[in-house]
Amino acid sequence: MKRALQIYREYPHDFWLMIAVNFIDRLGASLLFPFFALYITKKFSVGMTEVGILFAIFFISGFIGAFPGGALTDRFGRKGMIIFSLTASSVSTLLMGFVNEFQFFLTVAFISGIFTDVGGPAYEAVFMDLLPEEKRASGFGIRRVAFNLAVVIGPVIGGFVAARSYLALFIIDAIVSGIVALMVFLLIPETKPAAAEGKVQESTLLIQARK
Repeated sequence: MKRALQIYREYPHDFWLMIAVNFIDRLGASLLFPFFALYITKKFSVGMTEVGILFAIFFISGFIGAFPGGALTDRFGRKGMIIFSLTASSVSTLLMGFVNEFQFFLTVAFISGIFTDVGGPAYEAVFMDLLPEEKRASGFGIRRVAFNLAVVIGPVIGGFVAARSYLALFIIDAIVSGIVALMVFLLIPETKPAAAEGKVQESTLLIQARK
């Protein structure tokens, strides 16, 4: 207990707020994501080939979303990009739950994947802004532990929900994203550093490349 308290004191308060934000956000996604295969095979009467196509779409859209995310984060700020990503993905996830045609579902999933991952570089940037260089490696390690914990807990809760209603999974995930967006708006400061006069601000993509 003493060691845990010591670790807590080694990091700034806003860092732990971001850990909580990341954990809750990932928990919401982990409720839903493991059950996509069961959901689409049951609702749309498709096979595992179509499931594979869906996950490929998520992978491609995630890459597309994350690629410009760094530049957008540097231009519009970390906080704004995170809130935009959470709000847009909340709406698109909710829409997926009400789609009745598989082709339209794939289209919405593609858009949702872009919105979800466009905020990824902003999350990374906030952690890098909050932590001194000597604390970044351990700080990202703590973030990874929280991420993995959410991934373990999420499917357990999601299984109970899915047994009663698949639609509820989409609704809960959307609500969680909305709650996290509100948390970021109210609790997380904008950490984007002001560029020195006459100096071009360093891109988040370049910082990530050196990590």
